[in-house]
Amino acid sequence: MHSHDLLAPIQGAAETQFVSGKGAALIDEKGTEYLDFNEICLVLGQGNENFARKVSQALMGVTCSKGKNPAKERLHQKLLESTHGDFAAIHFTSSGSETAEWAVKLAQKLTGRSEVLSFWNSIHGRTHLSASMSGLSKRKTHYGPLCPGTVFGVYPDCAHCPLHCSPENCGFECLSFLDKKIAMESAQDIAAVIVEPYQGAGVICPPPGYLKALEEWAHARGMLFIMDEVQSGMGRTGSLYVYQKEGLKPDMLLLGKGLGNGLHIGALLTREPVEDKNLLYALSGGSGDDAVACAAACAVFEELEGGLLEHIQEAGAYLETELRTLAARFSQVYQVRCQGLACAVEFREEETCTKVKKALQEAHIFVAPYEKNALMLKPPYSVTKEQIGKVVATITAALDK
Repeated sequence: MHSHDLLAPIQGAAETQFVSGKGAALIDEKGTEYLDFNEICLVLGQGNENFARKVSQALMGVTCSKGKNPAKERLHQKLLESTHGDFAAIHFTSSGSETAEWAVKLAQKLTGRSEVLSFWNSIHGRTHLSASMSGLSKRKTHYGPLCPGTVFGVYPDCAHCPLHCSPENCGFECLSFLDKKIAMESAQDIAAVIVEPYQGAGVICPPPGYLKALEEWAHARGMLFIMDEVQSGMGRTGSLYVYQKEGLKPDMLLLGKGLGNGLHIGALLTREPVEDKNLLYALSGGSGDDAVACAAACAVFEELEGGLLEHIQEAGAYLETELRTLAARFSQVYQVRCQGLACAVEFREEETCTKVKKALQEAHIFVAPYEKNALMLKPPYSVTKEQIGKVVATITAALDK
């Protein structure tokens, strides 16, 4: 049967129809169970009753964003309290991409500068500006001309350092290299640095102290520091926000994906209030602040505050321990990278990765590929130890062959 899905030629037409699910488990029409370890939006997993109830209640009420919106006011309060007063203003959007775009436009307005510093391998969205400042070639190939004004720095991927440095003694050479990049490639007009606390593509984790050093480097040069936590925020790492764990003071915080548990809402939090009326008008519009989206985000906060955050910490620690034990046993594994319930397993050979991926597919387990020799595991927060054990056992059996 012909698929009318525009992206079917590159993604493949969906062949499986799921009829039910609970947590990380999905059940198809034949009763076969699948495990979803590739879920960065529906972070609560399938069938969360509190979430469904709160969204249903919002749908039965007034859903437009005109007039006072109690759900929006509650969400404002949740965000301000959970960030401990670090931010003074919040703007809701419809997506993480939109949030990243508004953040850069706001930084340009506030600083009077025109450029932005991003990083290789970064993900900041799929819209024109956000894709232009994303460091993944597949987001941009054959879609030029790109938005001007982005300078790309080297993200500290220490296991594959393009500067051929060692993390034990490099002294953050990749940070020093930024000055050279800017001197040679920019108009010396950088408004802001936008960075992920770990890169969503590949779960690339910077060495301890790097993010703080980058923040200080940016502020010393009059640049705003934008922390993109669209993937990492809202509990993925076991902390509500990574910037707090790292002791950072970003000028802007970007949220999305898990904020709405699949419903379209993003949030831009700014350290300073913005008073320019023209700017506020430019930022208006979108549907991220409607009652349904805000109620959904409030329900996510309720779940996290009700014990789910502690569960993420326990499940994430268990997943990391199991994967590192596997890596110690099998020399085919080059590296394991983990940030709570975001993990990547990198293999030394593409052939090994292909074999493991096939075994996971045959076991009805969804994971995400990265490059040609790594797999990413990002289950919903409700994943169980038994489900983690099944995934690790499947990888182990494949490597044993």
